[in-house]
Amino acid sequence: MPESGEDGRGRDALPVDSGIVRDVNARRLLGVLRDHGPATQPELVRRTGLARPTVAAIVRDLLARGAVVDAGVDRGATGRPAMLLAFDPRWATVAVCRVLPHVLDVVVADSAGTELGRLQREHPGSVGPGLDVLAEMITSLSAGLRVPRPAAATVLLGARVDPTTGAGAAAAFGGGAPVTVGELAERLALPVVVLNPAASAALGVARGGRHRDAVVVFLDHGIGLGIVSAGRVLTGASGGTGELGHCRLPGRDQVCACGRVGCLETVSAGWAIRRRVSGLLRRPDDHATLVELEGLGDERVDAVLDEAAWHLGVAGSWVVNLLDPTTVLLGGSPFAAGASRFLATFATAVRENSVADNVSDLRIDFAGDRADVEGAVCAALDLLPFGSPGAPVARIRPDR
Repeated sequence: MPESGEDGRGRDALPVDSGIVRDVNARRLLGVLRDHGPATQPELVRRTGLARPTVAAIVRDLLARGAVVDAGVDRGATGRPAMLLAFDPRWATVAVCRVLPHVLDVVVADSAGTELGRLQREHPGSVGPGLDVLAEMITSLSAGLRVPRPAAATVLLGARVDPTTGAGAAAAFGGGAPVTVGELAERLALPVVVLNPAASAALGVARGGRHRDAVVVFLDHGIGLGIVSAGRVLTGASGGTGELGHCRLPGRDQVCACGRVGCLETVSAGWAIRRRVSGLLRRPDDHATLVELEGLGDERVDAVLDEAAWHLGVAGSWVVNLLDPTTVLLGGSPFAAGASRFLATFATAVRENSVADNVSDLRIDFAGDRADVEGAVCAALDLLPFGSPGAPVARIRPDR
């Protein structure tokens, strides 16, 4: 047995990082104020389970930081009046940087997750210039909104993201070496978390609190799968969870954007649908949404959409049979939002090809058209230094 020190712990015991403990406790306290409104210190002690001196110390720190403000006296309380404390969503902002095939998109949100503004620029097509543009966009957007420059950021890469290193496939920035979270944090001068859009949409769904076991079939330019199991977002050993779009379909010989042949994306991804429709109509269209394509009233276009939705639904049935979720959500970005015919065909394919017991109570619906951004805001908010004296330069999104 290890010898005990004067503090009663074994000498081999690992020390507890008090900064991490403060950070966790501060987040718990802020969560109560954010979700339930103003409260007094005694109420915070009861709701958090923290000791009174701990709550008092955290409150002093958060008041000094501006994360918590004095909301007046609790007039309804019996006995001695107590000060109400309220969470101030304006104390800090976060940024979401979406790296899309041809566009860089930046959103700035307050610390309650409310979107304050958005800015888009043309993608320069390579890593260095792309990061320079993102950094300038973050600065100029926050200045234009007259809010503090964001204190943390999430970068959404439409690529495989390693959960250990944060390295994202270089294709998202136009090729070259993989981009690590450390490089992104240094160039953007912010703590950074890196996610792919499907995982981010799943995070948005999970944090919304409505779904503990759900899958998000993320459909935009590409196809991904976000998995929420028991309220936790699954990422996999090397960030490869959810590569639904690159599962191969039998009898298909189209070359995918990944270089392989016959991937589901060659039939059902946004890029493939738009390419096929452009060929039929003999006009280029790289920006049409599914609702806009459904609204054309063209039987040839409808056939393309039906085929894409059906194959995507069959793939969704594999997921339902494997994971037995309570809910399947389609979309997660503006591309698929509101496409009722596409959703109906997708849902029919899921139900007809799944094990009957798995779909008897299965809900199939749209994911919110901002689910990817909402999840990214949640991830960035997790980087804010609520209770610790200093924040790390970068963190990787843990499973939760």
